Amino acid sequence: MNNHKINPLLSNFTNFLIPNFLYPTFEYNKENLTNSSYIFCPNHTNNFDGCLIWSLLSKDYDIDTFMKKEFWNNFPKVAKLMPYFNVYPITRDKLNFKEIKDELEKLKDINHSLVIFPQGRHVDPEIMVKLFDYNLKTLPLGAFYIAALSNKEIVPIYLEPQKKFDRNTVVYGNPINPQEFDVVDNRGRIDKKNILLLSRKWLTEINKCYKLASELEGRKMREYTLEEVYFTAKGERLDCNDPNIIANYLEEIKKMSDLNLDTNINDIYKLGRLLDIPESNIEVIQKVKNIYENQLVK
Repeated sequence: MNNHKINPLLSNFTNFLIPNFLYPTFEYNKENLTNSSYIFCPNHTNNFDGCLIWSLLSKDYDIDTFMKKEFWNNFPKVAKLMPYFNVYPITRDKLNFKEIKDELEKLKDINHSLVIFPQGRHVDPEIMVKLFDYNLKTLPLGAFYIAALSNKEIVPIYLEPQKKFDRNTVVYGNPINPQEFDVVDNRGRIDKKNILLLSRKWLTEINKCYKLASELEGRKMREYTLEEVYFTAKGERLDCNDPNIIANYLEEIKKMSDLNLDTNINDIYKLGRLLDIPESNIEVIQKVKNIYENQLVK
């Protein structure tokens, strides 16, 4: 049970008002959450997501929530109240250890949880792959980074875009154990490929929750997809059709990059042929390179 900083009566009233009256919410599979704490990772549909998920979870868990730091800058007077609701600012476009240090310390407690929206790019550790002269950064991974360091299971949560005074649906996915992905090596460093695979597992589970929500409710839900998951080194969004494109070809990109350094051959197709990489894969890698070629800071 969360020891709220706000008045317990106000907390209980808020927990009742939001999911029962303002946004009537029906929850599924919450009974499968048997641990005392998790890293809760919902999809992100609108600015009210944090309030809704807090109202659903805070009565059962000692929980903090990260919110984008821009809110503190744009609404400083309101932002002063946020810590009373266990909501804290976080920088989205770069990794700031000072901001997550206190939270990682809290997460050592077996009864402490965190809500963080992977889609929001929070504390993105900039998973980078060197492809010739271009640095590639892909799926926002801060939530998975924190989960790996804290050894907390990740709970994917599908949130239906909220409808005021109408039926809303939330589905809790199967918890994911980051230790199964060997994200942190024996030197304490993050394995770039494995943390990307962990993020793909989360995305797979979110989509399962979306399909289950549609089946249980007997109506079409809005499918959750990562439409803008690529970012320049400046944090600017880029469009790409396949959010898993880097993960699918990561090893081949690494081999081509190494061969490029050894031979100074810059033609992607020639490098691919020397490494016996299928031409169809080379075409996809070329597409990735084209997306980033003129937009990333070198």
